[in-house]
Amino acid sequence: MEVLHTKTLLAMNSIMIYRGKRSLLSDVNYNIDAGKDYFEGTTKFKPVKVELNVSNAKTDQVHYWINEITNQYADLVVANVKADPNKISFDIGSPSMEDLTAQDIEFRMKEYLEMNVPPFDVKELKVQ
Repeated sequence: MEVLHTKTLLAMNSIMIYRGKRSLLSDVNYNIDAGKDYFEGTTKFKPVKVELNVSNAKTDQVHYWINEITNQYADLVVANVKADPNKISFDIGSPSMEDLTAQDIEFRMKEYLEMNVPPFDVKELKVQ
């Protein structure tokens, strides 16, 4: 199928955006950037800090992988992502679930790590 330089297709409730000759299944920072708005104003809530000690992390792959967390867990928002080859950190929480604890987030992160093999090696997971 030949792809035009900018073309948007709607199919089965999903949007695929074509830029140039490559297909982006998910805009890398779409959900991460949207999450910042939840930490201010009337929907303000206290997020949980997640830190991953890793090796072989590439920033573009890290952002894509973190963005997918919010696709899998639609009630969670992510912001303040920081990534380098050895450490990844971000704030995560849910504006609709005020009773969500660090233990709940840790459970979801472990589940996500098992179901979605990260593009880096995880040495340690900390949730505070």
